Amino acid sequence: MPSSLSRTFVCLSGAWMGGWSWQFVAERLRAAGHVVYTPSFRGLAERAHELSPEISNESCTDDAIACLQDNDLHDIVLVGHSFGSLIAALVVDRIPDRVAHLVIIDGGIARNGQSIFGRIPAEIAAKRQRLVKTVKGVKVLPFAPVTSLIIDDMELAQWTHRQLTPHPLRCYTEPIHLRHPAGNGVKMTYIACVKPRYPVSAGNHERVQAMPDVRFRPIAAGHNCIISAPGLVADELLAIP
Repeated sequence: MPSSLSRTFVCLSGAWMGGWSWQFVAERLRAAGHVVYTPSFRGLAERAHELSPEISNESCTDDAIACLQDNDLHDIVLVGHSFGSLIAALVVDRIPDRVAHLVIIDGGIARNGQSIFGRIPAEIAAKRQRLVKTVKGVKVLPFAPVTSLIIDDMELAQWTHRQLTPHPLRCYTEPIHLRHPAGNGVKMTYIACVKPRYPVSAGNHERVQAMPDVRFRPIAAGHNCIISAPGLVADELLAIP
């Protein structure tokens, strides 16, 4: 039974991943007495059979909001890793009253009217667009090779790679619709993976450091830190004010 001092964490996963990617962080948070939810988005992970042309950033946002509403969650710490950080930003844009703290792990800071491909380096976006395939009538981005996961432990990298599922392309090409400034007044922490820095995210590190209201927390881990360095991530989450 959680204590009165326990917090509730809702953790949103990155592209090609699902709730499974949080298991090593979640076990540490739960061992410390906290409640953790790790929902997967439609069309990904154990929900891959739900892949459809309707899946978008908005449908992923609806999935995350449904987790909060169905479980009557309030005053949560909402954590988004990589792609999941975009969805977390959209959640606080829609229902900020349920979120006490927003945590972005090596992701982007959402901008109204800008797509993911419009935000990341153009050469990386172009390379990814050339890899697009069609699965069940849906254009998807296939997942990258195991060597690109930035996970030094090869056995762990191979395990991670086996869990990945194609990600709907629409999530990358559609402009993002924000109704409020980034963060929507919710307290924010940004965890930056700096060893090594991930080219897709690196430019955001400088941008975040120029945002005076954001706690900037660099960690010595690669982009998929929730798998490769769960102890470092859990320690940062447990230290959220």
